[in-house]
Amino acid sequence: MAGMEKIVHIIPLGHEYDRAVKPFEDSSADRVYILTRWHDPSAAMKMVDDQRYYASKVKEALEKREIDVKCESVNLFDFLEVTKSISKIIVKEKAEGNRIRMNMSAAGRLTSVAATLVGMHHDVQVYYVHADNYPDDPDERQKHGLSVCDSNKIAYLTNLKFDMPDPIGMNILAFLCEKGKKVNTRELLGRLKELQVEGFQELFYDDIDLVDDDKRKNSQYGAIVEKRTRQSRQLMKLNKTILEKLETRGYIRREKIGRNVYISITDTGTYVAYLSGLVD
Repeated sequence: MAGMEKIVHIIPLGHEYDRAVKPFEDSSADRVYILTRWHDPSAAMKMVDDQRYYASKVKEALEKREIDVKCESVNLFDFLEVTKSISKIIVKEKAEGNRIRMNMSAAGRLTSVAATLVGMHHDVQVYYVHADNYPDDPDERQKHGLSVCDSNKIAYLTNLKFDMPDPIGMNILAFLCEKGKKVNTRELLGRLKELQVEGFQELFYDDIDLVDDDKRKNSQYGAIVEKRTRQSRQLMKLNKTILEKLETRGYIRREKIGRNVYISITDTGTYVAYLSGLVD
């Protein structure tokens, strides 16, 4: 039935098998995303081969259960890339009205931290598959991965609530992150206009300081002054209702150079931007 809610699992996958497939012995899913270092010319060939082996093994097992499996190539050693990749999947699937679950136990520690953080931020069910034992020899490792999970014991984590920027603030952080450089207030106003944010649908760029004496005498001067007044109000609104909040939380920094104010994103702001799922 079109529009019916689907169950979607996201599995960042390292050298694991049991921890990825065991949860589906007691329940099913419509779709599973496997995030793995499938294609990475910068990684050692042995590592890529091992990743591909376990991803293929998990994919085959899940497809036998008639689950739609999608493999996404992600550098699992890059915290921000993992954060961005998972966030984009969650935003997409949530937009389609689907229920999402996150397996945070089938990859390395760095990836597990990223997966947990992203899952909690987006309020999806995060779970951990317990290991009962660990393989002693290469054959057993190929069969089970790094963990042997006989009992299929699963712990479901309680999501923490994070004090994050509002949607407009998130869009500003994503914009700054994608720019990768300082931007001036005019560029930010242009972005707000693109988003059709209330109060910024029409912009006013006339600068009274550039109006010469002849123009001051003509009938258009009143209109110029009015535009300048509206521009000042927009700049005040931008600073007071958006930028001050982001700066206070340490997400951006503002710097005055000459007559212009430039805004740049901080490291903390970059992490938050990647969590938003808005960064390409």
